[in-house]
Amino acid sequence: MNKFLLTVLGTTFSILGYAQDELPKIVNDTLFTTSGYKIVKDQEVKIGVGTMPDGDFKFIRTNSASLMNYTSTSGYQGLANQANALPRSSASTHMKVIRLEKRGSEKRGFVYYLVLGGGIRREVDVENAISSGELVVPAEFKTGNKTATNGSPSPADEIKKYKELLDSGAITQDEYNAKKKQLLGI
Repeated sequence: MNKFLLTVLGTTFSILGYAQDELPKIVNDTLFTTSGYKIVKDQEVKIGVGTMPDGDFKFIRTNSASLMNYTSTSGYQGLANQANALPRSSASTHMKVIRLEKRGSEKRGFVYYLVLGGGIRREVDVENAISSGELVVPAEFKTGNKTATNGSPSPADEIKKYKELLDSGAITQDEYNAKKKQLLGI
């Protein structure tokens, strides 16, 4: 009996140990991202730039539990996510992390969110926000700036290149928007 109990406990601990090594994960009040960047409760985070065609944010939006969250599927051209997007005017600001959340299930997978304070509560899809540049992290933790495994530039690098072409006057705003949509798969 004792041998059986030790085997079960040993197996349980090894399973738990394996699960704890997977990223992303939340431990106490700290979120460990897949890039290795750590985000803690009460930390100030810097907001980058929006990645939707109009400059609004795709991965930072009104918190789904907020009374200000827009949920209609018929109004706003059926685009509730766009209606809830953080506006482009919030680019390059700082917001305070008030909560870390893990949502989803084993079957469908989990998504990790930050809930930001300040007026309307905002939620951040952390992994996507970091890789797209909507959430600013130190250079060594940026996942969107790495080249793809086949050696070609990442979509974030390409968007940056086209933005520079737009700013220099080499391409029009329409050409930039079309290329950005294509790169983001919108």
